Amino acid sequence: MGSLDPALIDAVIKRHLEQIKYCYDRELPKKPKLQGKLVVNFTIASDGLVTQAKMKSSTMNDGTVEGCVAERFRKLRFPQPKGGGIVNVNYPLLFSSSGG
Repeated sequence: MGSLDPALIDAVIKRHLEQIKYCYDRELPKKPKLQGKLVVNFTIASDGLVTQAKMKSSTMNDGTVEGCVAERFRKLRFPQPKGGGIVNVNYPLLFSSSGG
């Protein structure tokens, strides 16, 4: 297992947050009450690429949003983990129409 500073992981995700949030925003007009918490489980390989991303848990229960978010995470690129190896991450995301 490698290691990667959680602040670096957070910074990469925050840079791409609009792309991730788009998955939710495009479904919201069809489902105005759509909201929930997603926990994305993803693996960062030794080269910084994401090798897998899936929903660890979801209170949203919307496969369209969940699949889209997982796909966005698969496209992220992170710094290379220290010491080589992989880094496994669980990352929570909250979505609500009130902007929270």
